[in-house]
Amino acid sequence: MGTLTKYVLKHRPIALALMVLFVLAGALAFNRLPVEAYPDVTNVSVQIITLLPGRAAEEVERLVTVPIENAMNSIPKRASIRSVSLFGLSQVTIVFEDDADRAYCRNMAFQLLSSVSLPPDADTRLSPDTTPVGEIYRYTLDAPRSMPSTELRAVQDWIVERQMRTVSGVVDVIGFGGATKQYQVLIDPMKLLSYDISLRQVLDALSAGNKNAGGAYIEHGPEMFIVRGLGFVQSLEDIGLIAVDTRGGTPIRVKDLGRVLIGEQLRLGRVGRNIPAEHYELDDAIEGIVMLRKGENAMEVLERVRDKIEIINTKFLPAGVHIHMHYDRTNLINRTLHTVHKNMADGIGLVLLVLIMFLGIGNIRSALVVAAVVPLSLLGAFLMLDLRGIPANLISMGAIDFGIIVDSAVVVIEDLLRLMHERREKKESLFKLLPKAVGQMGRPILFSKAILLTAFLPLYTMQRVEGKIFKPMALTLTFALIAGTILALTIVPLLASYALKKGPGEHESWLVRILVRMYRPSLAWTLNHGRIIVLSGVAMLAVAGVVATHTGTEFLPKLDEGSLYIRSFLPQTISPSESAQIVRRMRAVLASFPESKSIITQNGRPDDGTDVNGFDVCETSVDLHPREEWKTAPDRDGLVKKMKAKLNVEVPGVQFQFSQIIEDNVNEAISGVKSELSVKIFGDEPEKLQQLADQIVDILNTVPGAADVGTDRLMGQPQVQIAVDRSAISRAGLSMTDVQSVIETSMGGSVATKVLEGERTFDLVVKMIPRSVASIDGIRRIPVSGSDGERLTLGALASVEVKPGFARIYREENARLTAVKLAVRGRDLGSLVAEAQQKVDAQVKLPKGFHLEWTGAFENQQRAVKRLILVVPITLIAIFFLLFTAFDSAKLATLILLNVPFAAVGGILVLPIAGLAMSVSALVGFIALFGVSVQNGVLLVERIRELRKEGMRMAEAVREGAISRVRPVVMTAAMAALGLLPAALSHAVGAETARPFACVIIGGLVTATLLTLYILPVLYPLFDAGEEGLHSKYVLIEGPGHQPFLSLHKKKKPEDPHTPENPGGAPG
Repeated sequence: MGTLTKYVLKHRPIALALMVLFVLAGALAFNRLPVEAYPDVTNVSVQIITLLPGRAAEEVERLVTVPIENAMNSIPKRASIRSVSLFGLSQVTIVFEDDADRAYCRNMAFQLLSSVSLPPDADTRLSPDTTPVGEIYRYTLDAPRSMPSTELRAVQDWIVERQMRTVSGVVDVIGFGGATKQYQVLIDPMKLLSYDISLRQVLDALSAGNKNAGGAYIEHGPEMFIVRGLGFVQSLEDIGLIAVDTRGGTPIRVKDLGRVLIGEQLRLGRVGRNIPAEHYELDDAIEGIVMLRKGENAMEVLERVRDKIEIINTKFLPAGVHIHMHYDRTNLINRTLHTVHKNMADGIGLVLLVLIMFLGIGNIRSALVVAAVVPLSLLGAFLMLDLRGIPANLISMGAIDFGIIVDSAVVVIEDLLRLMHERREKKESLFKLLPKAVGQMGRPILFSKAILLTAFLPLYTMQRVEGKIFKPMALTLTFALIAGTILALTIVPLLASYALKKGPGEHESWLVRILVRMYRPSLAWTLNHGRIIVLSGVAMLAVAGVVATHTGTEFLPKLDEGSLYIRSFLPQTISPSESAQIVRRMRAVLASFPESKSIITQNGRPDDGTDVNGFDVCETSVDLHPREEWKTAPDRDGLVKKMKAKLNVEVPGVQFQFSQIIEDNVNEAISGVKSELSVKIFGDEPEKLQQLADQIVDILNTVPGAADVGTDRLMGQPQVQIAVDRSAISRAGLSMTDVQSVIETSMGGSVATKVLEGERTFDLVVKMIPRSVASIDGIRRIPVSGSDGERLTLGALASVEVKPGFARIYREENARLTAVKLAVRGRDLGSLVAEAQQKVDAQVKLPKGFHLEWTGAFENQQRAVKRLILVVPITLIAIFFLLFTAFDSAKLATLILLNVPFAAVGGILVLPIAGLAMSVSALVGFIALFGVSVQNGVLLVERIRELRKEGMRMAEAVREGAISRVRPVVMTAAMAALGLLPAALSHAVGAETARPFACVIIGGLVTATLLTLYILPVLYPLFDAGEEGLHSKYVLIEGPGHQPFLSLHKKKKPEDPHTPENPGGAPG
């Protein structure tokens, strides 16, 4: 190590230039590095969307969903398949294993899909290549009230969407709400009968009457003329003049059979918006949702999106039309990054303060040299993350402990200051002392970092959701620690060669003198009352064990996104118009809260099938003012409680489920259910599934803390079922296809052709006048022509009845299911699920062939805990072997590992004090804590060993060893704890996940430090291995640094102080 330092000092200009290049590369990497508010925690998945207009859920499942599922069952690396079928739509989602390649999976799904036989009118495609956290921007279109909804929707579809898709990083723009323009021919059934014309004739005539033709070219003198036959319809009048048939030389035109008009495509969704401060309300808005391509930098793409919107607003939109932003992920990212940056800045300041207080004000230059390692280490971490293609997020950045990062630099500087004080009389050159300091400390630094990095191993073994959250954090910490270690051995000596030219300041600061003065008598009392101290330690362990059993558990603290996302479940049979009335009242209620900044409702689903809601479901996004401006309640749970209470009073009969946009999408992607927690019920009988779901809902409503309990209604959707009489149609000479096409065209309409308006394309649809088929009798009177021209009605060929049918059909792993959804509010997840499971198991008797699964956050928590229970002991064994390698003593290695349970004591006790549950984030804090706590134990034990080897009596060696180590032990703990103190105390947006991690480490370091300074000295004589333990092949070098200082040099066996000539063991 000293050789490397000599080279750096000999070529200081080159080293400085390399450092500048490193800084520039790190800064460039930081600017390029994607920054996320929340990591993408979902596995690779492919969603297959199939539109089958006009078909009921049963037909969609039978004709589309099941065939696609069967084809996808054989796809490689498949983890699970789930689907939902409903009116006109099928969604099949294939979830893949952790290590699956996204591009390969999409390609395989596309290939297998091409082999599936689907109905001719099925429109099938893969969903956009995005993620559940890919909704980065939402907007609505503002326009004059006089502009028709169809025209505004055309602006969205043909101007805004086309322009937005040109933005690099945008994979799709989903249009929602408004009426899609449609050319319509509304046929009067009485006129069909009077003219003896069939619907098929009308469709064929319209298709044939809307064509252009090419006639090659002709030569006209010296010129060539291209021949075009112009036959595209240009207006409603053109459509009405198309001849369907001719009778006696008189044409029967389309307009003779009904009305030709511009109408609306069948609506599947509706959007509304309120802005309370502006007294703005729009009941029929048009929304656009911008989707981020997977792997893109959200901040960069959002900047390009905003630039593009400015261009669209100024150059492309008609007069009076304007894009109005509703949701911008930048706001959340900026809020969370502000919290992280503030905590980081405060942490750096506190670490610098600790350095100055322990090193002394006279050594402020030395403290600044150490502090310089922090930004340089972060740049190194960002550079490695960028090279590995790993995005940064608030969890990985918020978990960085600067006290641990500068650890190695402090070791080097402390040893350098010691050497400078010892050799002040000799006036030895700083350039000679620096290589010596690094040479002595290099190997100990590497050993201490080996222990710490070994402690992180469990984080790399996590899987699925928890793995995607904490592996980036582990990598960020690892990269920062490695960078800090390299910098300590290279750049710190380089900077010290400039900063310490004038020599060191005071050798021992006032704080250290006070600590030693206070510690000496307390240690003496401890050593004289060892039994009391040990029993007190055991009592602390017992108390911590009791507290741990009564501490609530959860998967992860919820990230406050600064908004609410409310799913409202209306009566299943509700009509679109009635649904719109109820949704309007909901918006008014939410707008009455001063915390609401903007409210937007999505009732139903978009036309592209990317969502699976009907008009019985409304999703409401409420953008909130900053929390410091809230008046109704001080926190999110209180606001939700009051909002829900008022909604229940003002809008009775509706179930409300509160969540957040990212949280809602992630929950659905992970478990297939849009809920924090769910109970999936599998079985083949729909009626029994619904009964079991209703029973479990009633049970869960009795469990304290269970909120927003509900289930989707599978059955009960009224259907007009037209059962064709095969005998009757055979007598009429008709096929089933003939009759079904009449039903389809009459009721839902059939697309005859397309109408071109410049670059825009709109459907030309033929259907019956709505009022003629608005009743059961009207449907029965639909005219049908027999094969010989006989005039028939649909009622003569089929029975027409209203019967209940499926609303939705959910499937998972090729089996039907339903789910009971609930949220956890005012209680920890673990105890709630335990009570809920106990009650459900006791009261619900499942029929044969049915089974339950508890999924969502609880499933994630159980999987993570099981993994850690397996891996953490293995990690501790690995640390034990590292210690055994250093000390050649199993007893001393065991003594040092006692730091682990005592460190856990503080971490356990601090959680209920801070009002936190035992989450996976807290467990990760324990893992990091174990590595840090072991290092201080090594520091004290080795010092006592050194003094024993020098011939001190046991009692004196223990006392003097502990006193000599009070400075590095307390300094280590103070830097590590204070570096995370801002994160532990923060309640700002984005601090939720880092708080348990930080609190556990701070609390654990308090008890671990007490163990190191008081209990270890008492226990050391019991664990001293005697002669065989004194001759380690690796000897720790004593120094005032605050890390274990290992030197890989063999040491000669010392003379035994306990010889017959010296029975007292006094040093000779």
